[in-house]
Amino acid sequence: MISIIIPALNEERRIGKTLNKISSILPNAEIVVVFDGNDNTPEVVKKFPAKLIISKTRLGKGGALKRGITESNFQRVLLIDADFPITEEELNKILSTDADLVIPKRKIVGMPLKRRFLHKAFIILTKIFFPSLAKFSDFQAGVKLLNREKVSSVLSELVINDLLFDVNLIYAFKRRHYKVKEVEINYIHDESDSKISKKLIKVIILMFLSLIKLRVYYSPFRKILYTRMYLKAQDYILRKLR
Repeated sequence: MISIIIPALNEERRIGKTLNKISSILPNAEIVVVFDGNDNTPEVVKKFPAKLIISKTRLGKGGALKRGITESNFQRVLLIDADFPITEEELNKILSTDADLVIPKRKIVGMPLKRRFLHKAFIILTKIFFPSLAKFSDFQAGVKLLNREKVSSVLSELVINDLLFDVNLIYAFKRRHYKVKEVEINYIHDESDSKISKKLIKVIILMFLSLIKLRVYYSPFRKILYTRMYLKAQDYILRKLR
C-alpha cells in the first residue's frame, strides 16, 4: 500500500484528470489532496475516493506536503504535483526503486528556454550553498517517493514551506545518511497552467531568499530565524511574493 500526497493550490482544471489517472494506475492507494486556495478544487476532489484537507490559510507547496505527510497512513509515500508530470512507465521506475528517498533525474520535455536556463542556474546555485548535494543532478521535480518513518524523523527540520521544500527534504535526508537515489526519467512540463511562469520574477526572488534561510538554519546563526524582527520581515515578504 502507498499514500499519495498532492498539493493543490487552485487546481480545478487539472486535478480531476490526475485523480482519475492515479485511481486507474494505483486503485488501492490512499490519496491525500491538500488544498489551500480559493477555487473549486474541493468540489472536483470530492468526486473521487480521496482524503481532502482544506486549509483556510495559505500553506505553500512545502507546507501542504508536510500537512499531507502527517495525515498519511502508509510507509511508502509518493509526493506528486497536481498535473501528474510523468507517464505510468516512468512512475513504475520510481516505485520499483528501493531507497529511503527516490528523486527523479529529469529529461524535461516541453520546458521553455528561459525556464530551462533558470532551472540549470538554480541547480548550480544550490550546489554552491550546499556542496554535499553536488552529486545530485536535480532537486525540483514534482514527484518523489519516500519512507514515511524516515521523513517523520526529519519533519522538524523541514522549515521551508514554499518551492525550496524539495532541497530542504533532500538535504535533511543526506545529513542523516539515509539512502537517497536518483532515477532518470522523462518529465512532461505543462506550461499551460504553470503558476511559476505566471509570476516568475517573484518565484526567483522567493527561492533565492529561501536558499539563504535554509543555509542560515543549518548554521550557528539559526536563532536569527526565530527573532521577532525576522519573523515580521518574513511575513511581509511572503505576502508580497506568494
